[in-house]
Amino acid sequence: MKKTMLYLAALACCLFSLTSCGDDEPDVMANGSYTITFGTDFFKAAHFVIIYYKAVNGDTKRDVVYSGTTWTKTITTKVPAEFGFKIEIEPREELTVDQQFYDISLKGSISSAISSGGTGKYENSETFITLEQNKDSEGNLVNGTEKSKVLSTLKANKENTYGYRLDKDGKPTHYTPSFD
Repeated sequence: MKKTMLYLAALACCLFSLTSCGDDEPDVMANGSYTITFGTDFFKAAHFVIIYYKAVNGDTKRDVVYSGTTWTKTITTKVPAEFGFKIEIEPREELTVDQQFYDISLKGSISSAISSGGTGKYENSETFITLEQNKDSEGNLVNGTEKSKVLSTLKANKENTYGYRLDKDGKPTHYTPSFD
């Protein structure tokens, strides 16, 4: 009986020691937010925009945007993480509206923060296309973009890619993401 109790005690010690060998470090997570802002006349000059973006665990997602002024996505993923987007513009053959000035600016931004287990935070934005009307302090147009320049500018900037990697401590490194 003493031998049986001794074996059971030894077995219990082994079981307790095996369960305590797991990974005690929790996953570090990052919250990322993508925002793309379109100028007020952007979709007068473009049929649509395809936006590819890095989602949870680096998976690629795709949205097609036909109208509006802002596109936003928020994701939460494990770090190290890759944040990035690619914009493909399908320009119109000609403008359907004839006006003196056009605002077809296109700005993209990515912000992220480590939500648990780390201390990093990073925000950055980039203007990909700048063709917008400028106003003086009284709101009068001082210069702008003529119709002839609008479509050629969109065609020249038909595709843009931007991104960065975030390490486990929240330190960013720029890179050009691939979207296959």
